[in-house]
Amino acid sequence: MGEQFSKEQIYKDYKDKVFAYIRNHVNSIADAEDLCEDVFVKIFEKIDTYDESKSRLSTWIYSVTSNTVIDFYRTNHIHSEIPDDLSDEKSTIEEDYLDKEGLDALADALKELPREQMDIIVLRYYKGFTLQEVAEKMSLSYGITKLRHREALGTLQRLLA
Repeated sequence: MGEQFSKEQIYKDYKDKVFAYIRNHVNSIADAEDLCEDVFVKIFEKIDTYDESKSRLSTWIYSVTSNTVIDFYRTNHIHSEIPDDLSDEKSTIEEDYLDKEGLDALADALKELPREQMDIIVLRYYKGFTLQEVAEKMSLSYGITKLRHREALGTLQRLLA
């Protein structure tokens, strides 16, 4: 890792982002808090195995976080509740969300979205709401919210590529 970050600095820089990611994939706040703690225990136990030549620190942290959430679903046998975006693929947008350098580019790309799609992304990723909660807040059906969310992610991926 090159000793460029202390464990304290990593925790400060990524705690809120890791928690927001987990909260978007887990219904219970208590479970999200426990999983966030588990993620940082794993990160600190395995920090010596991190190879900066293979990936950025944010990507590695995202991977640990994503795998921890998947393990949570597996060990608790919550197969029917695994979110589509977690079980199918790892979103480049979520990786960029954890990457400080990508935040400026992401903010610029968000401004390019239609207002409704931008609101969905902000509520989902910055405010930590589930898609169901976003739908309720915006007075939209869950299906429309999910569709607009996917469209927004697709547009953001194209803009950030």
